[in-house]
Amino acid sequence: METQARRPNLFRPLYIAILLYLIAGGLEAGLIFARSSEIISADLAATGKKVVILFSTLSTVILLRWIIVDTPFNFLRKYTAAPLLKTILSLLIYFGAAMTLLNKLFGINVKPLLTTSAVLTGVLALSLQETLKNLFTGLWINTERVVAKGDWIRIADKEGQVLEVTWRTTRLLTRENNCIYLPNRMLAEGALENCSHPTPLHIVEVAVGAGYHEPPNKVKEVLLDIARETGSVLKKPEPEVHIANFGDSSINYRLRVWIDVSHSFFPNVKNELYSKIWYGFKRNNIELPFPVRTIHYKTEENAPLEEMILASLKEIDFLMPLSDEELKKVSSSSRIDLFGKGEIIVRQGETGDTCYFIRSGSVDVMLGDSTGKESYITTLRSGEFFGEMSLLAGEPRTATVVAREDCRCIVVSSQAFHTIFTDNPDLAESLSELLVKRSGELEEIRSRAVSEMEKTEAEAAARHKIRNKIRKFFNSISNS
Repeated sequence: METQARRPNLFRPLYIAILLYLIAGGLEAGLIFARSSEIISADLAATGKKVVILFSTLSTVILLRWIIVDTPFNFLRKYTAAPLLKTILSLLIYFGAAMTLLNKLFGINVKPLLTTSAVLTGVLALSLQETLKNLFTGLWINTERVVAKGDWIRIADKEGQVLEVTWRTTRLLTRENNCIYLPNRMLAEGALENCSHPTPLHIVEVAVGAGYHEPPNKVKEVLLDIARETGSVLKKPEPEVHIANFGDSSINYRLRVWIDVSHSFFPNVKNELYSKIWYGFKRNNIELPFPVRTIHYKTEENAPLEEMILASLKEIDFLMPLSDEELKKVSSSSRIDLFGKGEIIVRQGETGDTCYFIRSGSVDVMLGDSTGKESYITTLRSGEFFGEMSLLAGEPRTATVVAREDCRCIVVSSQAFHTIFTDNPDLAESLSELLVKRSGELEEIRSRAVSEMEKTEAEAAARHKIRNKIRKFFNSISNS
């Protein structure tokens, strides 16, 4: 239906040219008949002849433009050079038609005008110097593949995505959604940076400082882990971290990562990296120094951290068999970690020895299948926990947990349980009973989620099968 709708627009110039040819032919036949019958004067016949020439020339121009310009460039309009070449060819056709009409209708000899008017040509060249410069620069831009439609370029203090290169200007769309028209000569005279050609791969650099008391290898490893966990960052080539310099109040690092996206996406990548760096440094107790004086006032929220952790651990059901003294040992080795929205807290299949108690915020539990596709299982909110089997049994993570929003988690390590189990061997029996109950509940949730996944996949497969049958049926009808 779309192709049929386009045909009248594509063939309309051809129909007009044929109509004009028929009119010119009819007038010519009428003139021949009138002259042979001597029913019109010579002056009227001459005027009629000029009208025939006019209609014939117009129909020839329309036909030539349709054959040389309209039809080919209808299929080449996605190329940057198409509008420029289309304009040039159209001007040549119109110029030829004008010269023909001047000669045939008014008897003007155009040969001297074309061959001997050197002075006029010089005057026109000087007056159209900038226009001609833009024209030839536009030709150079397209033939040399300097820029093309869709490229992201930077020239002088302007940057944006190329929308079109015409015979005079190059049109850019900026990040602010503004349209800039640059004279083509600027692309030849200035230093042009093409961010999309010859490769779409780009390096994004972020600068960050860390305190002098932080070991550089630790800081580098944390930055590399953050880069590897960022979805828009390529795994190959691998991210790099270098020490840029020793500043007044910090050691300054430079993180370099590769991305395969549009140049306009650079600020989003940097924003994501900087956000994750803040959370990652906070979790790893790496200081982000700044040369200002900070005064902290003690409030109730600045109560001893260990007491707050201890109160939270008492709310975890599988830790209820522990005595107050044992809970104090666990809380003394626990910590609070911050996770930003979208960060992966634990990944399915990884080994671990920690359990996470959600102090604030929420997380999504995702289950991956054999193909690597992840599906949503459930959401855990403040007061809930995950990772207990890795904490007490050292089992690999059974699901991937992603921060649904900014969240604060108490991280309980298995280190404190070594001495507790040594002093209280019977504690393992009590904990195992609670963990069996907890595992059964989680397995029931997981089974329901898997059933929903299988049901959804089966419905999708059925829809795909029926859709193919419908298409096959109607294709057979149209072919017959």
